[in-house]
Amino acid sequence: MERLVFGPFELDVERLVLSADGTQLALGPKVVETLLALAERPGEILAKKDLLGRIWPEGFIEEASLSQNVYVLRKTMRAHWAGEVIETLPRRGYRFVATLEAPAAVAAAPLAPLQPAAPLAPPQPAAAIPARRRRWLPSVAVFAAALVMGVLALRLVALQGDAHTRALPPAAQRLYALGRYYWNERSQTSLLRSLAYFHRVVALAPQDPRGYEALASAEAMMGDYGYGVPARDYSAAGKYAKKAIALDPRAGEAYAALGAIALDRRHFPSANRLLQKAVKLAPKDAPAREWLGILRLNNGDAAAGYRDLRLAARLDPLSTATTAWLAQAAYFDRHFHRAIADAHQALDLDPHRLETMTTIGLAQEALGKNRSAAATFQAFSTRCASCRNEGAALLADLYAREGKRALAQHELALARTDVHDVGRDDLAFAFAALGKRGRALAVLAHAGAATHLAFEMDPRFDSLRDFPIYRSAPRVSS
Repeated sequence: MERLVFGPFELDVERLVLSADGTQLALGPKVVETLLALAERPGEILAKKDLLGRIWPEGFIEEASLSQNVYVLRKTMRAHWAGEVIETLPRRGYRFVATLEAPAAVAAAPLAPLQPAAPLAPPQPAAAIPARRRRWLPSVAVFAAALVMGVLALRLVALQGDAHTRALPPAAQRLYALGRYYWNERSQTSLLRSLAYFHRVVALAPQDPRGYEALASAEAMMGDYGYGVPARDYSAAGKYAKKAIALDPRAGEAYAALGAIALDRRHFPSANRLLQKAVKLAPKDAPAREWLGILRLNNGDAAAGYRDLRLAARLDPLSTATTAWLAQAAYFDRHFHRAIADAHQALDLDPHRLETMTTIGLAQEALGKNRSAAATFQAFSTRCASCRNEGAALLADLYAREGKRALAQHELALARTDVHDVGRDDLAFAFAALGKRGRALAVLAHAGAATHLAFEMDPRFDSLRDFPIYRSAPRVSS
């Protein structure tokens, strides 16, 4: 196996692994491939278009991805060596400037597990969830990784059966499973990693639709969470999905990705048609079921949404996003004990998915456990620095329902200091509980359709149904 050596670094050409002083660095395959493309022609200026064609032969990639790869390489290598490795020549390209030692042939070594990479300080999604980082002991991490790989391998087998395609090559299967693991975390860093793995799958199996389907799903989530430029991400997702469908008209996951885009754009009829087709073609695809369940909730059908999300969670029990949505659907469908259990499971999978704590508190409140609910909302406000206003709105509603008007007024005033961080439905419930029903309707009048549906499905609305003023509330719009 050939290795390129420079400074304290070794670049394993076949495995696309970069090590520093014998320690493997956590870099995605496309990032290492960027370094390899430059190191193979040391001292030469390589134009960006040539590098893009070499690293992403499948296309659909812009120069920003190449610039990001170079930035990650420089940042990582500078942490281990003061020497310059990559030189940027404005408007011309990049050049490898480190001194290479003679290549060495070594015996093949087994693939080592990737080490967690340092986060790239991703922007936060609308729910203001802190960047996610797992802190496991090494032995626990190895066990968890093995469990994840086993579950994803079973899912891959199921998808192969649904797609009526030949098996992926073993190397591509491993990369696909790793990509799925990072895709499920849904942070910006993890989605970028998943994209790198899925691009590698496509490079190894360019005629297999699954790599393109996975790329479509990853790009769709980049747009959905607002990590990139949604229009660009959705465009790339659409191209990958269409490529997968061209290779296999029964590529259910591709239709699911298109359905997810339609759902995010609130094109509900199109989303329903695409997701129904997806679950028919790939009945064991968990994301398709998850997005169909979310669509049901957006349509105001809590029972159907809960059923679909339960099935999605059974198909992929390690998906934090699915489990969090399941907890919310259970709350809307009045399964309060189940909502608490599912929300705790989501937090077990990812302790930094703090918005799930609000589901726990609301379910506790619905069960009459007001003291526990207040403690949960207070913990939510404390643990999430950007969530204090949202927590205050939830506490204002809870205190008002208990008759603690002074406390409720205090929390409501705090919630209103920055309403951009507060759910419109939670603010409206707080106003209504304090008897300020006109203010509640004014809040709803400037909210979107999703807020009206959440307001109507929420068990807190049960005590307001007899008030004629709210009968048209779900139809109020801006």
